[in-house]
Amino acid sequence: MFIGREKELTQLENAYSDDGFKLMLVCGAKNTGKTTLLEEFCRNKSAIYFTASNASSRANLSHFSSKVLQYFNDKNHPPFTFWDNALSYIARTYKGAKIILVIDDFDILARNDAAFLDVFAKIIDSELRYSSMMIVISCGTADFLKNSPFLRKINGAIKLGKFLTDENIARLKANEMKQSGGVHRANFVKVPANRVILREGEKNDEMYKIISGRAICSINHETDEEYLLGSLNEGKTFGEYSLLTDSPEIYTVTAYSDMLLLRISRSEFEDFIQMNAGNSVNIMRNMAVMMNMLKVNIDMLNGELHPQD
Repeated sequence: MFIGREKELTQLENAYSDDGFKLMLVCGAKNTGKTTLLEEFCRNKSAIYFTASNASSRANLSHFSSKVLQYFNDKNHPPFTFWDNALSYIARTYKGAKIILVIDDFDILARNDAAFLDVFAKIIDSELRYSSMMIVISCGTADFLKNSPFLRKINGAIKLGKFLTDENIARLKANEMKQSGGVHRANFVKVPANRVILREGEKNDEMYKIISGRAICSINHETDEEYLLGSLNEGKTFGEYSLLTDSPEIYTVTAYSDMLLLRISRSEFEDFIQMNAGNSVNIMRNMAVMMNMLKVNIDMLNGELHPQD
């Protein structure tokens, strides 16, 4: 029985259930359960599990080659001599089926081979991002991730979402139109990562449904008192509070990954609701979350005004 990391396991499982390429980052000091978590996640799934060591880059590549060729039962292929050959082989060979690649102690591997990060990022950008592969990398310290040029290079593109190629966008639009029975004057909008979509304190005449990607909700955005409220994933809506109440937004919504949104104006709102009952449920849930958030803020304010003796 697996105990202790259910929340993290659920996050990995949710990412695995989505289509498209994903890169997940797992951080934690030694003996905090990273390996146990990843082994449990890979249980009963198609996965290549590789753990880096403090050996030379050549030795790590040799070990990685064995893992990859054993997974594909390729007894005739010679060991790989370069990392990009090994990663490219996976992209070409797995035939589009869902597969997980775990690189445990990724930071050790990167520190022992200065060129590895550039090779890894290049293969992701040129080949893997168009696949259905899920890559999970684990690191022993968050400082490595914060300072890594690798993450600065690809973080804005990958984050937690899919790469929004023209082909993927067309497919997602068609799927949304089919699910909702057609949307009156459907207006799809592509939003790049890190862009503010709605801003706290400003009125808004539109609401949005997330077709692909993920957004972050926060208050006091870009101030010393900024507070993260949570995230919104595919299928969720936002912006309905200001649209329905004609009041300013009570939080800021920022794109965490590249996003594809369905934008609904005030005049189209009733048609949107009538076309899909599920949209109504999502909107009611979001409003309930907002009310609960307001209650929490009121309780906090009361605590400051009337502190207990």
